[in-house]
Order: sequence, then structure tokens, then C-alpha cells
Amino acid sequence: MMLKIATTVVLAVIIFTITGCDESEIKRDFKISNVASFPYEIEGLKNRWYFCEKCLKDKRCKTNNVKQCNEITLPDRSEALSLAMSRPNTEAVYFLVDVAKADVNGITKDDNDTPLMNAAYYGSKEHQQIAKHLISLGADVNTINELRPNNTALLVAIWKNNIDFARLLIDNGAILDMSPVTGVRERSACEAAIVYGRAEIIPFIDGCCNLIKNKPDLMPATFSECK
Repeated sequence: MMLKIATTVVLAVIIFTITGCDESEIKRDFKISNVASFPYEIEGLKNRWYFCEKCLKDKRCKTNNVKQCNEITLPDRSEALSLAMSRPNTEAVYFLVDVAKADVNGITKDDNDTPLMNAAYYGSKEHQQIAKHLISLGADVNTINELRPNNTALLVAIWKNNIDFARLLIDNGAILDMSPVTGVRERSACEAAIVYGRAEIIPFIDGCCNLIKNKPDLMPATFSECK
């Protein structure tokens, strides 16, 4: 009798374990963007990515998991990178671009922003360090966001008065006037600085001081910055 009970218990445990395992696979969250924002969730981000990395190389991995990794986890990298940039969750950003190989020029679904545009919006020293790393990996400082009026990372930095970030972009080849490139009349960096009253950035924009000196009525308060 005792042996029969023990056998029943063992079978029940095995069945529960198998069922529980299947259930956990069904409930697995494949979105890495859900855990990209906060540093305390970095292990969750890494675990989800490493699971899919292993799953996609293992022929024994369940079809549903393979499908979810391909259709959710991999495409979700750009959104995850955008969210990690906004905090910034530095470790997550580096993991996403160095390990998960997220596209450093990838755009967000809703706003059409690149990681550099997000970094330019916040402009902190951490964002500047991250931006340098992204640029070293091929991030394009001149990508245009056609959905927004402040449509390059440089124009975003000027709009937000992130002077050091704007200088970083200029030093790394940011085009000051995109009009000749796009063939469409775009606001130049100089014009943006004047419109937004960003006097401190004026001296770092090539030709902007000369424009103001010739037409000081454009922005009288900046005249002293150009001396």
C-alpha cells in the first residue's frame, strides 16, 4: 500500500512538472522592450534574449517558441533600445547594441525616432557617452525624421538646449543645413538656434555668427556671443 501511494505521488509530481513546464513556455514573455527601461530588470532582458538566441540554434526548441522569438523578440530590439536610451539604462543599451546587435539606426514605431534622436532629446552626460558609442558603431548623425519638425538629432538637441550634445553631433559630422541634401527647404541649425533663442550654441555653428553680424536684428541678444 505504501509503495502504491509513493508511486502515485512520484507520478503526480512528474505530471505536474511536465505540465508546469509546458505552461511556463506558453506564458513566456518574449518582448524585451518590457524590461529595457529599468536597471533592476537587466537580468530579465538578458535572460529573454539568451533564451531566444539558444532556441533559434536548437532544432529541439518548440515551434511556438521559435516563432515567437522570430516575430517578437528580434523585431522588438529597436523599441527596447529606444526605451533603454530614454532612462538611460546604460547597461541595457550596451547589451542591446553589442550583444543583441540592435540596429543603431533603427526607428521607433510611433515616433520614427532613432536612438541618437532620443539621446539628443535628453542630452545628459550619460546620453553623450552612449551617443559616442553608437556613432562608433555606425549611427548616422544626419538621419531625418520626416514625421517631426525638429527632424534631425542636431535640431532636437538645439530645440532642447542641449548645447554639449549639439556640439558632439557637430564634431561628428552633423550637417548644419539639410536643405541641399533633401532638396526640400529645411530649417538649418543656425535658423533653429535663432528661432529657439539658443544663444550659446550660435558660435559653434559655422557661419551663424556672420549671419547675425550682418543682420543683428535677427537675434540681438546673441551678438555678444559672437564677439
